[in-house]
Order: sequence, then structure tokens, then C-alpha cells
Amino acid sequence: MATATEAPLRYIDSDGHILEPPTGMQEFAPAKYRDRIWHIETDDEGEWVVFNGNRHRSTGLAGTAGFADEDVERVRSGQLTYTQTRPSGWTASLRLKDMDMDGIELSVLYPTMLLGLQSLTDVEFGRVQARAYNEWCSAHLREGQGRLFGSGALPPMHHPSDVQAVADEIRYVATLPGMVSVVMRPNPAIEWRPFNDPVYDPIWAAAQDTGLPIGFHPFLAADLPGACDGLKLARMRNPDGSYVSLEEYEEMRNARLRQESQVALPNIYFTQAIANPVDVMSALCFITSGGVAERFPGAKFIFLEANGGWLVPWLERLDHHMRKFPWDVPWLKMLPSEYFKRQCWISFDPDETMLAFTAQSPLCGADRIIWASDYPHPDAKFPGVTQELAKALEGLSYDQKVAITSKSAMELYGISL
Repeated sequence: MATATEAPLRYIDSDGHILEPPTGMQEFAPAKYRDRIWHIETDDEGEWVVFNGNRHRSTGLAGTAGFADEDVERVRSGQLTYTQTRPSGWTASLRLKDMDMDGIELSVLYPTMLLGLQSLTDVEFGRVQARAYNEWCSAHLREGQGRLFGSGALPPMHHPSDVQAVADEIRYVATLPGMVSVVMRPNPAIEWRPFNDPVYDPIWAAAQDTGLPIGFHPFLAADLPGACDGLKLARMRNPDGSYVSLEEYEEMRNARLRQESQVALPNIYFTQAIANPVDVMSALCFITSGGVAERFPGAKFIFLEANGGWLVPWLERLDHHMRKFPWDVPWLKMLPSEYFKRQCWISFDPDETMLAFTAQSPLCGADRIIWASDYPHPDAKFPGVTQELAKALEGLSYDQKVAITSKSAMELYGISL
């Protein structure tokens, strides 16, 4: 509660989500690609997601924020379709009404299904899809009365020759009105090479030159190098409860990738609970300890949707290892935590008990913390997210609260209330 001399807190949601629109994105692609751009089709048999020549039953689980448990189950069972969930996910005027319910003034929107875009093996189409999404998103933001901002999608990269197109798209996104960041998977996509490999340097250079932050946002599928694939978290079970053999798993995974079909997610609990923080922690390590931040001091990096309570002990560990094994990181001129404090931000969920502790740690501080609603995804608190956040901020100073609720996001994204 603000005192008589303190203005009420104002809230900027730093990681909300768009639900890709049932129609409309196709208009932003060349004619020969329009039937392959992500969209929804309806026929006598029901509702379908159409993407790059594949048709799949639509699922609206990503749009169930605030749904009762029984309604979530109806979505999971197919009784409710994608277009019957939250149209506010792709309709700006409806989203603003939902933001008003929680007193959220501004929101930065990241993709949903297109978070998986970077795994496409059809790289040419992936570039077209990324461009169509980015142009559609910028147009969508114009309907948001100055309260909505977007994060651009980046095309696939699997080989060194793919990297320049990713850097080029960052530079293009920087020219689009309302776009304030780009989203990148925290996965070593190029032949399992970590992010401090020079192969990625054009990406970091584009971020530095444009000022667009790179938001490392995980996606819970075994479709790129990383924890989900490396730990075989999407390995399926047989009807008798035993796991399929590793050979069978690899065969099914590769077949789905060849078909540009989503790799099976038999248990979201484990794929998301384990892979999200592991991949993000790895990305943070290679950005700070691997010399990326040292070589690109003007680049900004955001670590999203992996919780934040692990950050302080992780930075302590990285700093400790630098002191004990300096010969392995000879390029570092500062501690990893100091690079984090200079160039990085981390997102917290509003209900995290470690938020206040991290805000008070000298290794992080409130000015490096943003908060995320994750709306309209099923794990989002709606309505009531800002009330939940206010409880997590108890015990902090007014200035620290202001930093977390709005000021950090303003400085990170270059937006203002």
C-alpha cells in the first residue's frame, strides 16, 4: 500500500502472450505461401490448425487463463476448440479490457505456438512465417491504443549458413512500430554449439546495433538441442507403462520433425518443469561466463518463463568458479554476476516466494527484475495477478516495488507510461 506521499504502483506486464490469430496472418505473406502460414480452418469434421501443409486438430489449452478446471478439461478433450477459448489472445480491444481488470497499463506480448518456429527444418518457409508474424503483430499492436508492444519471432537456424538471416530479421523487426524485443529459444540450435561460439556473433551484433533485447523464452518440446531432447523428456510410454526404446523414440522424434509436426509432449509437467530452467540457466551461463556480454557490451538479454528463484545461487556459483578456474574463462574481465547486472534481466512469476530475496541481493537487485503474467496461458493467474504480485513484494521498499512493477520494464524495452 502506497503512503500519502507515494504514488500508487503502476504495472507493466513484461511477458504476456499472443494467441496466433485464426485468420489474418496470411495476408502478410507472399501469395504462394499463404496456404501454409499458421491459421485455423473449420469444416464438417471440426476445427483444424493448418501450418506448413499439415493439418492438426486445434487445441485451445494455451488460451484457458481463468477457466474453471472442468472447462480446461473440456478444452483438453476437444469439446471446446481454439476459437472457443480466449479471443482476447488475438483481439486487442478484448485484451485491453482484461488488462483493465488487473490494473495493467502496458503489456509486452510474445508468441505462443510460434515460440516453436525456430525448430522448423524448412528454413525458407520459416523465414516467411517469421516475417508474416512480425508484420501482423506490428499491425495488431496499432489497435492497442498505445498500451501493447510486441516481441518479434526469429526464423529457424540449424546450420551456420542460417545465422545471417536471423540477424537480418532482428534488424527488420527494429523498424516495425511497436516491436520492442525479439524472442529466441535458449537452445544451442547450431549443431549443439553453445551461445559463446562465434557462429552466433551476427545475432548478438544485430541486438547490440538495434538496441532490441533478446528474450530467451523456452518452448517445451524436444525439437531442438537442449534439455528436453538431451534428457529424453518427451520419451513416450508403452501401454504397459514401460518406456519405448531409445531407438523407437529417436525414430518417432525424427519423423515428426521431418513432417514439421509438433514433437510429442506426453507429460508437460516434466518437459516444462525440467527443460525450461535448465535451458535458461545454460543460456545465462554462456552469455555471462562465455564472453558474449564481454564482446557485445551493448546487447540486452532477458531470461523468461523459467522462474527466478535460482538466479542468486546460480550467479554465486558462476562467480565462484571464475575465481577458482580463471584459466577456463580467460576472456572475462568482470565477474559473471557483474555482466548480469550490466546487461541482463530476469522475469519472475507473481507468486514466487524468492522474488523479494532476489530483489535485495547485490547479485541482482530490483532493477534487474521484471514480472510476467503469462496471460492467457493456463498457468496464468486471471484475474488477480497484480494482487498476487503485491503480496510477493511485501517487505521491499517503495522504490524497489516501483522498479519491479514498471520501471525495470521501461528501461529494458524503452517504453514509457
